[in-house]
Amino acid sequence: IDAVPPGGRIDWATYYFRDRALAKALLTAQARGVHVRLVMESKPRRRGANDEVIRLLREGGLRSFYPRRWRPGRLHSKIYAFSHPDRCWVGSFNPSGDEPEDPAVIAEIGDQDRGDNLLAELTSPVLVGAARRAVSALSRASPLLARFDPRYPKQAGEGGTALFFFPRLRPVPLLGSISGLGKGDRVSAAMSHLKPGPLLGSLETAVKRGAKVALVVHATERRVPAEVLDRQRLKGFEIARAGDGSASPMHAKMLLLRAGDRRESWIGSYNSNFRSRHLNAEVLVRSEDAALFAAAEDRFHEIKARSDA
Repeated sequence: IDAVPPGGRIDWATYYFRDRALAKALLTAQARGVHVRLVMESKPRRRGANDEVIRLLREGGLRSFYPRRWRPGRLHSKIYAFSHPDRCWVGSFNPSGDEPEDPAVIAEIGDQDRGDNLLAELTSPVLVGAARRAVSALSRASPLLARFDPRYPKQAGEGGTALFFFPRLRPVPLLGSISGLGKGDRVSAAMSHLKPGPLLGSLETAVKRGAKVALVVHATERRVPAEVLDRQRLKGFEIARAGDGSASPMHAKMLLLRAGDRRESWIGSYNSNFRSRHLNAEVLVRSEDAALFAAAEDRFHEIKARSDA
């Protein structure tokens, strides 16, 4: 934020936003001549969690500020785009921490500054431009009609990396990548939310064909029920819980595919469930970048080493 000069721009979309120091930095950026556009969920699952930052930004006069109730889903995207130079980060991190902290809020939503999260940096003009358009469209689109709105990008790609935006009507491309897996292939994933559905079905089919699947999931039953762990272990998955669910939640959302010489990283805010696909505003990255894959795989092994496996 501090590095963007007068005449530059910042475009953000986020779900939880409680960090008042960060909010003040955005107001300071606007005061020095930066165009700041911020779209955020006004009514997240933890009621009132964003109210203080919303009040601060409104009273501070942030001009392009859009706290929205993305009914019936949630505005769950995490997009942080900056100019000078142009780049953006997308992934699972919410600026949800604050000082002094509220123990009751942390107990429910977790401390994402201290927990496991992942943001991928994108520098391609095509991808950064699409991310900015998505933020702009989220400030104006109808939640129920966003998937039909021509202003809201559906996907964009360049150089082996692609962005997918939700809600969407088309099939989730991740499932297509999993469908061809078989003997000798491997899936490694850190997933904060996991329940029965198309993703688990695709992974079960891959295991039947001889693929290896290793999952690390959130510590809480609400996000990952115990019966999911029991079922997937019986199906041949490696699966374990990581984090404590509050002070250090496992909130990352990444899935890594090794299939022969092919390497794919899938990273974003997307939780691979009905709400994320059909109702929420979400973003998902698919990349063949070798450096990104190596970094994400290293992070997966770090998280797995701290799991209850």
